[in-house]
Formats: sequence, structure tokens, C-alpha cells
Amino acid sequence: MTFSRLHIAVFLGIAVAVWGLVLLYQGTPVSKNHFAPFGTTVGVLVVLGLVFENLLWRHPWLHGWFVKRPDLRGTWRVELQSNWIDPETDKQKPMIVCYMGVKQTLSTLQMHLMTPESESWFIAEHIQPSPSGDGYQVGGVYTNKPHIHLRGNRSEMHLGALVLDTHGPNNRPETLTGEYWTDRETTGQLDFTGRVSNVHTRYEDAEGAF
Repeated sequence: MTFSRLHIAVFLGIAVAVWGLVLLYQGTPVSKNHFAPFGTTVGVLVVLGLVFENLLWRHPWLHGWFVKRPDLRGTWRVELQSNWIDPETDKQKPMIVCYMGVKQTLSTLQMHLMTPESESWFIAEHIQPSPSGDGYQVGGVYTNKPHIHLRGNRSEMHLGALVLDTHGPNNRPETLTGEYWTDRETTGQLDFTGRVSNVHTRYEDAEGAF
């Protein structure tokens, strides 16, 4: 959730009201002039909030004591191994290379998986410190959309969930590993092996970046 100007104004208004009541209780005179900078203060806080939400949160010097969220932005190369049985060959499909585009702010995360045959997007996500005490764990629920010529033939739209573990520096991981499950009763493993800074939205563009 991102705080809006309304949220900031309400919280600041409550703080100012409590502050004023305490001053009055202590016998300190309070006039309307004391509240004149309220609008300016809200505006400054809104700007600072936007800058922090989109830029400052990712700085390493804030990580660990003020921000506890890994910077996953960019496009990742992913090696995906699924237990899905190809109906055309009746065999398990070999490992494929795909790509994960990640857009992120302090409070939002969107992961977009691109394979030669389909695309997936998060519809829910959660980041928490890893149970191991080192790094983070990323959980998500996603929807998968196969290319239109495969639907009704070899692959259908479906839902899935995944759990990823970060490895390397906590603020900007170097690799991720994880597993996924789908409502088609398939499972698989994901290995994130590299990253570029640009966020690509097409498989062909992401492939060209590596």
C-alpha cells in the first residue's frame, strides 16, 4: 500500500491535534498561527514519500535498519524445470530458459515470467525475511496465459503459486532459487542465474539482452 496525500494529511492532523492538546494541558498558549504551515508540511511529506517509495528505499545504506526489502528490479535469466508431461510426446519436458521481468517499488512488486510459449503475472505477492535468517523469501500467486494458438490444444490458462529464496547481498541479491505449483497439478524448480537492469516485457527482447 502506498500512502496518499489524504493518508498523510489525516495522520499529520491527528499528530498536530494531540500536540496542541498537550501544549494546552501544560498551559502553553496555542494560536491559529501555529497551524498555518500545516498545508506546506503535508505537501513536503507527500513529495518525500513519493521519492522514498520509488527511489530512496533501494539505497544500500538504508537496508537492514530502515528498509527490509530486497531490490529485485530488472530482467532475470531463469532456468525452469517442470514435471509437466507433454501430451504430444508423453514425456517430461526438458529444462527451458525463460526470463522474469521485475518491476518494484517499496510497497509493490510485479514479476512477469516470459517463456517461449506463455506469460505469467503476479496477482498477489509477499516478501518476508528468510526462515534461515539470511536473505529473503518471496511468495506469490500468479496467473499464466499460454499463447493463443496453444489454448484448447496443448496448454490452458491456469493459476499457480511460487516461493523464491534470495542469495547473495541482502539488499540486492545475485541469484534466486525456488519452486512452483499449479492448479494443473504440476510442479517445478526455478533457478535465477543472472540479471540485467532493464525490465523487458517480451521474451525475444529479454533473450536478446543476454
